Amino acid sequence: MTRQWHIGITGTFDVENYGDLLFPLIAETELTQRLGAVRLHRFSYHAKSAAEWPYAVTSVADLPALLPRLDGLLIGGGFLIRFDERVADGYGPPSADIHHPTGYWLTPALMALAERIPVLWNAPGMHCNDIPAWAAPLLELALAESAYISVRDEPSRAALAPFASGTQIHVIPDTGFGLGRLLPRVPSAELQRLREAAGITKPYLVVQPVRWADDGFPEFLANNAEQFAGYQLVGVPMGPVLGDDVSFFGDALPQFVQLPEWPSPLLLAELISHAEAVIGYSYHLAITALTAGVPVFTSVDLAAGKFTALAQFDTLHRLSSLQEWGAHVFFSRIGKREPSPSVQATLPPLAAHWDTIAGAIAAGRRSSSPSFARFWQKLPALLDHSAGGAA
Repeated sequence: MTRQWHIGITGTFDVENYGDLLFPLIAETELTQRLGAVRLHRFSYHAKSAAEWPYAVTSVADLPALLPRLDGLLIGGGFLIRFDERVADGYGPPSADIHHPTGYWLTPALMALAERIPVLWNAPGMHCNDIPAWAAPLLELALAESAYISVRDEPSRAALAPFASGTQIHVIPDTGFGLGRLLPRVPSAELQRLREAAGITKPYLVVQPVRWADDGFPEFLANNAEQFAGYQLVGVPMGPVLGDDVSFFGDALPQFVQLPEWPSPLLLAELISHAEAVIGYSYHLAITALTAGVPVFTSVDLAAGKFTALAQFDTLHRLSSLQEWGAHVFFSRIGKREPSPSVQATLPPLAAHWDTIAGAIAAGRRSSSPSFARFWQKLPALLDHSAGGAA
């Protein structure tokens, strides 16, 4: 009888944010190919049913009871390793007993490690926030005991390295670069229905509705209306939970096609993959477009934080250069093509990443380690020191 592997994955899969919703879909595809029958358990703060959401999500409040049946636990990916509380407006844990925001990444890792379940860091990111002193021992324990640690950019590796005690931290491409394996080669019937419902009848550009920075795009759009007439502009929120809203188009709103509803993540990915260009700042909007050979125009700083990992791709362009380029340069750069060699180069390290994760899960629960005993031994001293030694 073929066994079924029970694998957990933690993250913010309970919110309307395009990139976060992709990670379980990619993980399930890759691990099923390597292990066979896989049941993926998606853990986030709040439970969701498959009837109302792209897939079922289990609350982290239920993780302790489900741990004994898990064969492995993936952490992330996405911008997950953080200690600041403002993840999204109104987003918090289901119980005051669960710390925010480590309750959806660090504490699940520690719980799994205590059960000797292999913990695999699925290329999450960490930057732009400090690691508080109280968390350092916990993070050190989690990193020391994990079966495999990967992050998606060098800033994340540099931030975690001081707490890794020499444990290797692998820097790999964001797992979103493997999205092409999940999309149909020709437009699906579902995509055709979406385009008909939205009235998309011409070549189109996907535009993320955000509060535009001083990048000149609204003015560029207004000043080159005649050239844009050959295309439809499709306003697509990438992260409604983060505030994306078509109202940000302002006076230009009538020029934009709006979707009748926010699509499922794979349908949204397919819509992006058939655009002539995308314009916005979303990390996974950019990655999805790059994997499909669609040029990207972005307002982000490619020299800082997580976006440094995208600076190498030659079909990703800064919007702030629009006025310098002129309309002829912009329109010469749009148009779907084959993915660039730099995009193709992300696939071998991602294949190795999933091979490593599958191998660690197949190897089974890990042998006991003295690290936890040492941690419990020093925990009272840590708590006493944190409390200032007060009786």
